[in-house]
Amino acid sequence: MPKTKILYLITTLDQGGAQNSVLTTMKRLDGREFEAYLAAGKGGRLDGKVKREFKNVNFISALRHDVRPRYCLLDGWAIVQMGLLMRKIKPDIVHTNAPKAGILGRIAARIFWRKAKVVHTFHGLGFAKEHGEKQFSFFVKTETFCSSMTDALVFVSKKNAAEAAQLGIGKNVRSEIIRAGIDFNRKLPANFNPTVKKTSLKIPVTGRVVLAIANFKPLKNPIHFVLAAYKVLNKVKNVYFIYTGDGPLKEAATNLAKHLGIEKQLLFPGWRGDTDELLAISDLYASTSLREGVPMSILEAQAHHVPAICYDVDGISEVITSNRTGFLVKPNDISALAEKMIALLRNNAMRERFKQNIERRDFGEFTVPVMIRRQEQLYRSLVPPQRKGRRPFFKRRKKYAKPKNQSTGENE
Repeated sequence: MPKTKILYLITTLDQGGAQNSVLTTMKRLDGREFEAYLAAGKGGRLDGKVKREFKNVNFISALRHDVRPRYCLLDGWAIVQMGLLMRKIKPDIVHTNAPKAGILGRIAARIFWRKAKVVHTFHGLGFAKEHGEKQFSFFVKTETFCSSMTDALVFVSKKNAAEAAQLGIGKNVRSEIIRAGIDFNRKLPANFNPTVKKTSLKIPVTGRVVLAIANFKPLKNPIHFVLAAYKVLNKVKNVYFIYTGDGPLKEAATNLAKHLGIEKQLLFPGWRGDTDELLAISDLYASTSLREGVPMSILEAQAHHVPAICYDVDGISEVITSNRTGFLVKPNDISALAEKMIALLRNNAMRERFKQNIERRDFGEFTVPVMIRRQEQLYRSLVPPQRKGRRPFFKRRKKYAKPKNQSTGENE
């Protein structure tokens, strides 16, 4: 029986929750039943690594992350490139991820390869009113239009699904909640030494650590992390803040830290391959993001029993229980964010209680096996095994053939 071909489309192969979910799914799908293909724009940090680890990887040279009028012609060419790839691969399912690839990929599928079932995953609604009402309205209308070309919409959080429904996105379209999954049985290297790790970052052994794992893009809101760090350091001295990642706002965040005089205790080490080790030396995790689906970095923090203080946006409240496993504060309330950090840094008993609450919580729905199982169930429901592949020609002829005369001269 032929395998179900799935073509995953994502804008770029950078480090992030969407990329991690797609690559984990490709790696863990049942290879006896599914055959996975991947297409992404060029220039991501993970391009080389993914090309080495996976077969069936393709790059769409015209696919860019930016949404600007001057890129309209380039976006049109990206649609053509995607469409030609679809005609070459002939996928049974086209599964798009991330806003830009989701929009262009669904248009390409409906123009060039209408035979495929189309799935789109919202790893968070990639638009916010903070960008302006006009841009917000444009994205809502665009996503509403594209949802009409989609067979199934997948959301990683219930809040995202509810908001999309309220905005009219995906009306009369099947929707599913499939959580982003991580491995909660994370193990540190056998030779891991927290003192050595802190020393390598020029952090004193007794220093407290507040960590954020995110990029320096507007929706991740790194400037608020810097301002909150400044407020905390005015009251608690032996604390070091780490914000990993890279992006367009990194220079502004670095300059602000210098201007506030906290650059020695606010570290911007770039993208790291040792996030588990960083979490192992962290006392708190912080998120100033303005939009999230289910933030995988916060799930990773929970896997290491690290309490989190976050802006209460989208699916974060589905991971963090305020005043039990961390604190949720109103978005853009930098003072409240800093106050909760100070409270947990000063109160060892509270921090330990939060860690115990995290350890007791059941995170089963956020695990990789559950994510993979639900993805496979969705694919099977869209392309049942008995319907895969083209039926032999003689079967089609038999179905539509005219009745034959028998030896008696009568029709069948």
